[in-house]
Amino acid sequence: MSVDRGTDLHTHSDLTDGADSPELMADAALSAQLTTWGLSDHVRADSTWVGDYERLVRALRRDELNIRCGVEVKILDRSGRLDLPANLPALDYVLVADHQFPGVDGPVSPREMTRRLVAGEITSTAVVDQLVSATCAAVAAAPFPAVLVHLFSLLPKMGLSEDEVGDEHRSALADACRTHDAAVEINEKWRCPSARTLDYLAAAGVVVVAGSDAHRCADIGAWSYLDEVAPPVRDEHPDVRRTVILRG
Repeated sequence: MSVDRGTDLHTHSDLTDGADSPELMADAALSAQLTTWGLSDHVRADSTWVGDYERLVRALRRDELNIRCGVEVKILDRSGRLDLPANLPALDYVLVADHQFPGVDGPVSPREMTRRLVAGEITSTAVVDQLVSATCAAVAAAPFPAVLVHLFSLLPKMGLSEDEVGDEHRSALADACRTHDAAVEINEKWRCPSARTLDYLAAAGVVVVAGSDAHRCADIGAWSYLDEVAPPVRDEHPDVRRTVILRG
């Protein structure tokens, strides 16, 4: 599995929940020897500032750094509805995240899902089935190219593990990603998904990308989990790097 270590599309600035300004983060991306860096701050349906945000990111200029603009958004419900505002500007990509469980009528907290599992109100099989189904639907619903980020990070928060995920789930995710030209991220912060899932998806033709999930400059382009699940290919020429959603 070959992954571009010169690209980090998953970072957050002090415009939302990060610690540093977009300008400082762009400088840090250069210091980390990235060739492509993307800012992807969190949005919700009621976020009214996305137009100003997009213009700010487009105005950033750093020699030898390709700067991209995206947002991170959570899956809201079983249908795959995304927590995105209307009238979005032209973005380069959307990070699709499983911050809460996508319930029938809306997001459900991990704590509540743990309670339901312990009470026998829902089975672990049903939870994984619904999470994967909603994730596939969210990929299809994304208005810009999607990257599935910290895939399955929600499971431990509900007392489950990725052992509950079967190849039928991985196959469904691979089909959705290939159909809609989406990628799956190796997430540094949450150290997920597993090597087994990544190997399966990569073998199925899904593009796998690296994402630091950095909330401060020091973490941009800092790879540890990536090196465990996708060790660097010796003597790989930088020109053979492949990165999704960087057209135009």
